[in-house]
Amino acid sequence: MTGLMMYGVPERQAEAHRRTLRALRAELAPHGLYGRMVERLYLHMHWGPHQAILRPPELDVYGDGRLVTTVTVVDVPGGGGAWYLTRRPDGLPTKTHPARDPSATARAIAANRDRAVP
Repeated sequence: MTGLMMYGVPERQAEAHRRTLRALRAELAPHGLYGRMVERLYLHMHWGPHQAILRPPELDVYGDGRLVTTVTVVDVPGGGGAWYLTRRPDGLPTKTHPARDPSATARAIAANRDRAVP
């Protein structure tokens, strides 16, 4: 994705987040869930030429034909490591899970899938 600016996240960090999200995506299938990697763009809506800004990568998780949660990777400052942040379909954050254990995160998402907002 050349020519795009990363919104608040350097490209190498965004690639590390993509790898972390792919690890979680691989753990979802045994629970009847599937994930879709999403790269969202921020487009300026005011007058004049502006460059699109690439937002940090996310993973939309689906089960039973509906969106269950959206997962983002966040880095804790001061060496706290990477964490998965799950959000309800309406956008409200729900939980955090350590990124070092994607299988536990997949189990937690599967256990809470019925609580998702339609």
